[in-house]
Amino acid sequence: MVPVSKPPAELLEFFYRYAPAVQSLALGLRRTILDELTPCHEYIFQMRSKVVLMYGPTPRVIKDNVCAIGVFADHVTLGFHRGADLDDPGGVLQGSGKTWRHLVLKKLSELDRPELRALLRRARRQAGLKRRRPGEVVTRVKGKSAMRWPTPARPG
Repeated sequence: MVPVSKPPAELLEFFYRYAPAVQSLALGLRRTILDELTPCHEYIFQMRSKVVLMYGPTPRVIKDNVCAIGVFADHVTLGFHRGADLDDPGGVLQGSGKTWRHLVLKKLSELDRPELRALLRRARRQAGLKRRRPGEVVTRVKGKSAMRWPTPARPG
């Protein structure tokens, strides 16, 4: 168990390549999600172009995903695995896939939008999570893996 108020050191290490404003936005969104979804499981990993934080009710966070944060160079996304089925009266969700919907956040002030928490609550209920209990989160971080780059062909 990791205290909700303190992000894991590995996550902060993943954020080194992002501007402070993007880091603050991602950490603020993480806090908002944990406020609304705990108890939950969190799975954090790094890809080439982004850092991903996934949330779900079980340790199988990829399969049982409720929502995810994508951290990019100049913005953060909040995605909902079953977003196409979420009631979105404000029309803030974007995407046209079969299930996934997301919204893009570029400013810290956007975390105060009431529809953000409303969507998180709807997604929590949709996943069958009845009540939240603050402070209970189980975090797993996928360690850095060595990136393998293609070996350049040797001249003849």
